[in-house]
Amino acid sequence: MGDNGPVRFLSRQWLDHLSSLTSASSPTTTLSIHQRVTGGPDGPDFPDGDVEYTLRLVGGRVVFEPGPGDADLDLTSDYETAAAISQGFLTPAAAFAAGRLRIGGPVSVVVAHYEALAEIGTLLAGVPGDTTY
Repeated sequence: MGDNGPVRFLSRQWLDHLSSLTSASSPTTTLSIHQRVTGGPDGPDFPDGDVEYTLRLVGGRVVFEPGPGDADLDLTSDYETAAAISQGFLTPAAAFAAGRLRIGGPVSVVVAHYEALAEIGTLLAGVPGDTTY
């Protein structure tokens, strides 16, 4: 869990928590995925209702950076879709097929880096239990 119990989904503390959980990973690939989530709940973590972060695999490290950033792939969804994916209630593929997840950039990037992303997914498997939505 976070240092003081559950962390709020998509908050800065949540991103820091993800980074700490993936600190043991040492990917040999370089990849960046930017995520924009719209329509989040009111509060300091969602200025104007939106939040953005970028997952970076670089230099053998996994980093979750708050804010917008250049990336190999851009993902956009509403808050409900992002929360459902995070909790395992919805797969990214199903969200994309239903038009609830928009992808900018070549989807082949995900395929090319599948093993590294799968490792990160395994490390993050307990995150829903550490998170308030």
